[in-house]
Amino acid sequence: MPGSVAIELTNNGVTSASISVPAQALSPSFFVFSGTPYVAALHADYSLLGPASLFPGSTTPAKPGETVLLYANGFGATSVPVVSGSEVQSGSLSPLPVVEIGGIGATVDFAGLVAPGEFQFNVTVPASLADGDQPLKATYNGSTTQSATLITVQN
Repeated sequence: MPGSVAIELTNNGVTSASISVPAQALSPSFFVFSGTPYVAALHADYSLLGPASLFPGSTTPAKPGETVLLYANGFGATSVPVVSGSEVQSGSLSPLPVVEIGGIGATVDFAGLVAPGEFQFNVTVPASLADGDQPLKATYNGSTTQSATLITVQN
C-alpha cells in the first residue's frame, strides 16, 4: 500500500495529534527480549531460549541441530488474508524467508502468522555452529531484519 498513513496514539483517554508516516509493505524485524539483542525465541518444548544469564533458571541456549521457534513481525501478506479486527490470524509465507544464524543458512520448516502481527518461524539451528552468541538475520522479498540480533548456541 503505497503512500502515507495517519497515525494517532491514545493513552489514558487522551489522543495525540495525527501525524503522517510512509506506508511500507514490508518492514521485518525480530522481537527481542527487552533491552537486549537476544531474539525472543523458544525451544520446541516452549521453554525460553537464550543465554543462561538472561533469565537465570529459565533460559537455556539452543543446541546445534535443534529446531527453535523465532518470533517476528513486518513480513507482509500471508496465504490467508488478514481480517481487520480479528483476534485470530493465520496464514503462511510463500516463499519461506531465508534465515542465517552465525552467517550459515538455517533450514526454515514453517513461517507464518500465529497471532495478529506475530510471525513464528520454526528454524533448525545449523549443526556446524560454534558455542556462543551468534548473529541472526532473516531476509524476505528483498527486506532484511534489523542488525545486531543474537541467538545463543551451546553444544
